[in-house]
This record gives sequence, C-alpha cells and structure tokens, in this order.
Amino acid sequence: MVADGPVSAEEAGHMTGAGSDEVIVVGAGISGLTAAFRLAAAGLNVKVLESGDGPGGRMATRALGDGLMELGAQFLSTGYQIIPELLKTVGLSDQVVKVSGRTLVVADSRSWRFDTDRSWTFVSGGLVRARDMPAAARGMWSTRKLATRPASDVVPWRDLDGHEGLEWARASFGSGLTRRLLLPSVNGLFFQELAGNSAVLPGTLAAFSARRPKAFTLRGGLGALTTALAAKLDMEYDVRVERVQRPTSPGDPVSLATSRGARQARAVVIATPAAPATRMLADPTPAERAVLHTTYSCEVLVGLALAEPLAADELGGAYGVLVSPESSSPLAAIAVYSRADATAGGEVLTVMFRGDVSRQLMTADDATIRTQAIDAVTPLLPGLADRVIESQVSRWQEALPYMHLGHATVVQRYRDHLPTASPVLLAGDYLGLPWSDSAAFNGRWAADRLITEHPA
Repeated sequence: MVADGPVSAEEAGHMTGAGSDEVIVVGAGISGLTAAFRLAAAGLNVKVLESGDGPGGRMATRALGDGLMELGAQFLSTGYQIIPELLKTVGLSDQVVKVSGRTLVVADSRSWRFDTDRSWTFVSGGLVRARDMPAAARGMWSTRKLATRPASDVVPWRDLDGHEGLEWARASFGSGLTRRLLLPSVNGLFFQELAGNSAVLPGTLAAFSARRPKAFTLRGGLGALTTALAAKLDMEYDVRVERVQRPTSPGDPVSLATSRGARQARAVVIATPAAPATRMLADPTPAERAVLHTTYSCEVLVGLALAEPLAADELGGAYGVLVSPESSSPLAAIAVYSRADATAGGEVLTVMFRGDVSRQLMTADDATIRTQAIDAVTPLLPGLADRVIESQVSRWQEALPYMHLGHATVVQRYRDHLPTASPVLLAGDYLGLPWSDSAAFNGRWAADRLITEHPA
C-alpha cells in the first residue's frame, strides 16, 4: 500500500529502529528531492548523493545577463498535484507568478496566435479552422472523462497504452487540430514526435486541457523549489554512484561503489534518468530491465540574454513559441523570460532545438550552438545577433521519456513485481509521464513504498 497523505510515526518506525543505517537517495532532481524530503519528514536518516555540483537536475535556474534562464523545465502548472504541495510546505506559495497564456504556433511562413486563458482565441486566431471544429468538438466531448484521471501517475492510463498516439489523435480530434496544435505541442514541449508515443501522451494532454490549468513560474526561477528542498536535506555533491548492489541476505545493507569510496545503506532510492540507473544497478530484475529500457528525447537549449526586453508586438506578444515539426526550422520552441515573470528585470530568450537536431548538436561546441540558435530565431526576430549580450548552452542527453506503446503496463508490472521490503527502489522519470510533477510523483511513490513496506 502506498500512503496518499502524511506518513505516520508508526509507519516510519519500521525503518527507524536503534542503530539503523541511513537511506541513500541517488540523484537530486525533483524526483530524488521529493523522495528524500518525504523520507526525512517521516523521521528517517536520509542522505542524497548527486553527481553534479548543485541540486535541481532538469529543474534548475541560472542567472543570465540581467535575467534568468531555466536550464530544463520552463514552467509549472496549476494542474499539477505534487509540486503545489511542496511549494506550500517549503513556504514558496507566495512566490508563484502566473505565466502569460499567449502562444504563437509557427509553421514556416504561417503562424497562429492564441491565448490558453481565452479559449475563443483558438478560433479567432486562426489555429482552429471552421472545417476542423466539428471533429475537434466531438473529440473534446468524447474524451472529457479523461480529466478525472490523475495527471501525474501513468498507470491509470493503461487503457490507452496499446493505441498509437498519432492515429488516436487523428481519430479523436481530426487531422486538422492534430496537425496544427498537437504536433507542435509535442514537438515544443517534449522534443518528440507524436507518432513515437502511445495514445497516453495525447490523452493526458487532452485531460490537462479539459481542466483549463494555468501555467506559472516562481520568482527567482523554478530552481527556487529544488534549492529550498535541498536546503532541508543532507546533501553531498560531486559524488558519482558507480554501482548499487543488493544484499545477498535479508537484513544486510545495500552496497554502493562511488567516486568517493564505498558506501552502505539499509535502503537505496535510485532517482536518476534511465541510462545512469542502468549503469549503476547490478543484476536488474526483468521488471526493472523493462522500465529502464525507456528511451528519451534529446534536447539542447540556448539562453540568449538581450540588452532590452522584447517589444510588445515581437514574437506576437507570446510567452511561448511552438514550432511545427513539419516546418523547415530546426527549432522546437522559444520561451520569453519577461513574459513568464513580468515582475522581473532583464530579458532572456530560451531557444530549444528539435529533438533530432539536438542529438546532432550534442557534441558541438557552445559557440557553434549559439550561432545556430541565433540564425534559427532571426527570421522571427530580425537583427537578433546585435541584441544578444550573453548566452548559455544547456544539454540534456535524456531530456524527457517517451510514452511508447505498452509503457504504462510496463510500469505497472514493475510495481506489481517489486518484492515486499525491497531495499532498492527506482524513482526515475521513466516510471511516469514526461513532466516534472510526474517525476515528483515517482519520488513520493518510492518514499511511501519504502516507509510502509520495509521491515524493522
């Protein structure tokens, strides 16, 4: 059983007997920090090992010029379940800033503007054509019940697991809406192709849309949350975990080989992406091997700090620009910092390349990537090169997990086959949906499983 609310002292007592060793969480992204924070709140002795020099992973923020660059995740949503609770717990709820809903979809010489806060603009802005409306309306009506499902746990979406995503979207919403909105959204938000996913991805996007959530950020950037969580935990940075070995006898500790020597712990939560988890986990079970086989999109982001904020009419006044994957542009999306947090100074454009282009650029030097980013945006912002005062490149070999056919079923099988009192638990984003709240859910799930099922 997994606890939905706070863990009781009695449950925590299963792990906190006299002389008990620490729990080690590997990875200080939002999943690992959520797991560690929940375990520590239950009274457990927890240490977090992170290979980088700070917390956050793909939820981290850096100063750039007079503004901020989000190095991975660009915004949060009121449709999330776990992260809003964390913000309240660490005292950051008053730092929430609503992000502009204005969006521009670009497809070569054509573009459409809409505002996610004003549903009629999908039609008035030209995105949804008259001939697309009957199919789109039928799709929204037929999928309305999806909005009642949890948006952070992939398992309840198993009924869509066997349907190919592009085919399901076309059958549900028509080819017009799929081509003009869903394809650019999947490209711009996840750096993926809809055809590479199951119907779980467009199904969850439809559920989000039906709830009409609002996007938001935090004053100081999204990294304010991961920094606040880490400040309350026992963190150790610049430690690379090379091997995690289960005990051969019940009750013996888990052994870890790290770049700073051997470690032992009563239990270990591995909260990294699939590739490092695969490298470090000795003798994975078939169920573990299956979830770790998840593939990811690749992403290169470039922050371009400008001398002055964009004019109100530049980029259509949009916070986010979504680029059609059918266009000739190498881009997936652009995020405009001043339109995410209008209270902040400075301007940063975060330029995101398409997944396939990112893979090609992964080993290129920063100067080359910067030049390609400026060249790609210049048709939308003439004279951009002369306005850039500073830049930063962020690379993610594993950006976001694909929802391949059967993925939700594979995750369910992992949970079902996890032995009672397992001393090693997985909590990476490959166990969920491709957004930060689902990663946080995976961390919470692993923590609750550990607390409630591990013997004294």
